[in-house]
Amino acid sequence: MKQIISIASLAGLMAQAVFGAEPALTIYNQDFAVVRDTVPLDLKSGVNNVRYADATARVEPDSVILRDPAGKHSLQIWEQNYRNDPVTQELLLSLFEGKTIDFQNIRLKDNTQSRELIPGKIIRSGYVPGGGSEQPIIEVNGKLQFTLPGTPLFPDLGDDTVLKPTLNWLLQSDQPGKFDAEVSYITGGFTWEADYNLVSPEKGDTVDLIGWVTMNNQSGKTFRDAKIKLMAGDVNKIQPQNYDGYAMSRASSGGSAGRKDPRLTNDPVLHPARAHDKATGLVV
Repeated sequence: MKQIISIASLAGLMAQAVFGAEPALTIYNQDFAVVRDTVPLDLKSGVNNVRYADATARVEPDSVILRDPAGKHSLQIWEQNYRNDPVTQELLLSLFEGKTIDFQNIRLKDNTQSRELIPGKIIRSGYVPGGGSEQPIIEVNGKLQFTLPGTPLFPDLGDDTVLKPTLNWLLQSDQPGKFDAEVSYITGGFTWEADYNLVSPEKGDTVDLIGWVTMNNQSGKTFRDAKIKLMAGDVNKIQPQNYDGYAMSRASSGGSAGRKDPRLTNDPVLHPARAHDKATGLVV
């Protein structure tokens, strides 16, 4: 999604940012941004299971920071599980491998459509994690076939099925209560560029300079009424791994245990420059 606004309008939005509401975006012109958003939490004292499905489709899970901006609650992320396998027909078939489900087949007879349900056992779904596919193998009436006998009808989705990329947190809270927490993370899919139009009259020495900023959002999420900060220049950011889903443990909401951040390095050759977002504390 592209959005074009004038530089004057952008300046007005940034001037009002102090009085606006979350979320907030710091957009770099190198296909990434730092996101700061609000997460409503209702926690009990002790360990809590929290599911957050409002991040972008290109979130970098190891950059996630969760905190109470008011400083009244102490939060610790004991474990974070990132699921980026939104439900598809192939994925659901893989969840029912070894089981028998119904397949719907529409037949046309005497200009009349009739629905036929064919039970079939899923021997192999054909689903390959991370992309790609194989031919499915379905057993129908004791015989194997390499095509689906019809449209699969699944009994249910299951409690662990996700419809979009989801972060599952195991949180430790020192006290119960409802409050709005702040989540910050780095995401791909954002770029911006500036264009200028110079209008010169035939006579006179006064010209009009009109500037436009084009922001391109391909992150998979729409941010409404967001505070926007645009960052220019070259940031030497090591590209993250491809995250299809993993679990990681954290000693606290601000750091990870037993896992080095793959985006950062002290090697001056590989990473001669860094950018620091003061609003979130993230280093990119």
